[in-house]
Amino acid sequence: MPVFIALYRGINVGGRHAVKMEALRAIHERLGHVGVQTYIQSGNVVFSAKGAAAGLSRAAETEFAERFGFPARITVVSAKQWTEFVDANPFARFAAEDPKTVHAGFCDGRPNATALKDLLTRTGGRETFEIGNGILYVHAPDGFGMSKFAAGMERASGVSMTVRNWRTVEAIQELIGSAG
Repeated sequence: MPVFIALYRGINVGGRHAVKMEALRAIHERLGHVGVQTYIQSGNVVFSAKGAAAGLSRAAETEFAERFGFPARITVVSAKQWTEFVDANPFARFAAEDPKTVHAGFCDGRPNATALKDLLTRTGGRETFEIGNGILYVHAPDGFGMSKFAAGMERASGVSMTVRNWRTVEAIQELIGSAG
């Protein structure tokens, strides 16, 4: 059975929408997913299942909303695609030196490169970005949390996205290896 990663957005952030990882595992198990594993409290789930990513995402979003009474946006990525994202990281050198400076935005569509370039010019930071297939790579040498570019990048990109730091991306890659 293929391996997938579900990235939950908007849970356990700033004390709002608290969800225990045991509850996320239970949701995926109810959906018939097997080998369900979670990584940290920010909503990262690795599992095996039959089906396509889009259908798995819709099913998990429906089940989540029924269980918790509020919606969560869930991006589902195949393990193959995840590995391609990791291998294609244009900031791999920076990630090896200091992984907290590199982030990956998993996108629902293709980000608007021109608008992102304009935002980068307006904010004047030292960030750099590259757009991949379904992903926005960001290098923020002065810190992602303080970055004005990072704060505005989703709106400027024109697509919804969920962002993970590179340490999380690598940890999920390890989980994929143990799941396959």
